[in-house]
Amino acid sequence: MNRHVPLTGQPNFRDLGGYAAVDGRRIKYGAVYRSGELSQLTDDDVGKLGQLGIRTVVDLRSQEEVSARGAGRLPSAAQIVPLPIASSDMFAKLIPMFLEGDFSQVPPDLLDQVNRMLVSEFTEQYASLFRALSDPGNRPLVFHCTQGKDRAGFGAAMVLSALGVPWETVVEDYLLSNHFRKEENDKMLGMIRGFAARHGGPEGEEVAFSRVEGLLYVKEQSLQAAHAEIIERHGSVEVFLTEGLGCSTEGLELLRDDLLE
Repeated sequence: MNRHVPLTGQPNFRDLGGYAAVDGRRIKYGAVYRSGELSQLTDDDVGKLGQLGIRTVVDLRSQEEVSARGAGRLPSAAQIVPLPIASSDMFAKLIPMFLEGDFSQVPPDLLDQVNRMLVSEFTEQYASLFRALSDPGNRPLVFHCTQGKDRAGFGAAMVLSALGVPWETVVEDYLLSNHFRKEENDKMLGMIRGFAARHGGPEGEEVAFSRVEGLLYVKEQSLQAAHAEIIERHGSVEVFLTEGLGCSTEGLELLRDDLLE
């Protein structure tokens, strides 16, 4: 069964079903999904979500992103749960660079820093995601951010880990965003290169490409940075889930029994 759900207005909508846990069971299809923003969906796309039976949409975007891009287009039966994650200070510094076409000051490890911040500063949002997911009445559930790769990518990594999926498989799922977002990413890179070339010449164009490419495409090192932050603070992902996100051992066992077969 194909995990990817093809939507005209969102290329990165994926079912987390089918992945194998270490105990030999697999995640059930049709229970939990990850995605990018749902504000650009067509009527047919919304109909597909209705056919999937989506009951709950967890939106990890900031209020500024929602205002700029629009609220999600959802089936009438779906409820929205806003859990905004915004590293506003870090990204506010990028805006003047984008406007001036000078990307030389964009940190090459920006997304590594962001992933560490997801662990250190946004535990309440991810704890709330797990609380929502743990209620069978909320499923099928989809959680999403804007591009579905960083905030949703880390969320998927934690959900898969909680269900006993090996870390190597978690990383593979994380990197799939590069495949499904390639067309959109390449389009954005072309626009950025053209803008930077007009403002900074060939050298500025290449700097822009290398730095912005690093923001649009996920890298394994970024997820590993989050993993390293978890290990430094909690010792293991399992302890992060219980101590950092407040999941009880019993609650995690119930979630596995619900979502694995």
